[in-house]
Amino acid sequence: MKNIGMWSKVYWLLLVVFVGSISDVRSQDLFREIDQVKKEVSDLKKELSDLRNTVDGLRKALLKAASSPTLQPVETAPPKEQQPAKPEIAVEEKEMTKTICQAVGRFFTETDAAMRTDNSDAAEAGMRTALQRMNTSLQAYTSTHRASKLLRIYEGLAWDAYVAVELRHSVQGNQDLIDSLRRHKKKYVDTCPKQ
Repeated sequence: MKNIGMWSKVYWLLLVVFVGSISDVRSQDLFREIDQVKKEVSDLKKELSDLRNTVDGLRKALLKAASSPTLQPVETAPPKEQQPAKPEIAVEEKEMTKTICQAVGRFFTETDAAMRTDNSDAAEAGMRTALQRMNTSLQAYTSTHRASKLLRIYEGLAWDAYVAVELRHSVQGNQDLIDSLRRHKKKYVDTCPKQ
């Protein structure tokens, strides 16, 4: 009986040692993973610090370049000599406005013609032509915000005109599309000088 008791104690002791060694291996893996994460966080902090230093260096270089006396010297010219630049801008703005007004006027003439047709295919072709002519007319000004915004708006209006013809006989009607076209036409009439 003593032998059985002793063997059972040895068995339990071996079991405890075995289970303890397994948990020890797992805890060692866990500690290794924690060390790896700490190393990665440290590397990221170092990279972030390097990036901050680079940004600070670029800011300093930019400020130094902006305040550098080697830039163009400020000329002290009388105000009368500087004023001709403003009329040139005004003339260019006037020319752009005139070109835009002519293009928009043609667009609305073609829109009215498309709206009078009963054939939606003819209306679509007419609106494509109107939009193409407008793009061609404003080609020189497409880099300006004003002209590019106007072209985007009028692409939508060309689609509205085509859909208005398409839905002309629809039960739901197309009043919203027609109202949108009328609003923009009124803006054109109010903005552009009579020609």
